[in-house]
Amino acid sequence: MGNERRKHPRVSLEVDVDVTSGSNFYAGKTRDVSVGGIFIELPVAPEVGTDIGLKLTLGSRQFSVIGRCTWVLSGQDGEPVGFGAEFVGLLPGVKKAIETFMIKRDPLDFELIEDDEPPLSKRGPPPLPRRGAHA
Repeated sequence: MGNERRKHPRVSLEVDVDVTSGSNFYAGKTRDVSVGGIFIELPVAPEVGTDIGLKLTLGSRQFSVIGRCTWVLSGQDGEPVGFGAEFVGLLPGVKKAIETFMIKRDPLDFELIEDDEPPLSKRGPPPLPRRGAHA
């Protein structure tokens, strides 16, 4: 991907996140996080450049941080499906907590495996085990 502009490594992470912008409050899910920012799946998005309040739970700790919307991801219908936000004024202790959490959550690397089998939806479910059969 030639358009990759990320400055920090990230990990895939799905946790609840609360988003506050002006007098609006939304609950979404993260898709990934780094010490530089976060992607939030949400069917609404602030305008690019808008500062937002974020409450993020990492492990057993909750952090309140400020993010700035940097881009919006739209679906095929043109409606937002999420947005990226960079952290603004991240305190050193919070940055360290994110780095520590990322070390514990190394990104998973999936390889695509090509096979000649049709997708599961075309094959149907696997057969049920027979009575008395032991694995």
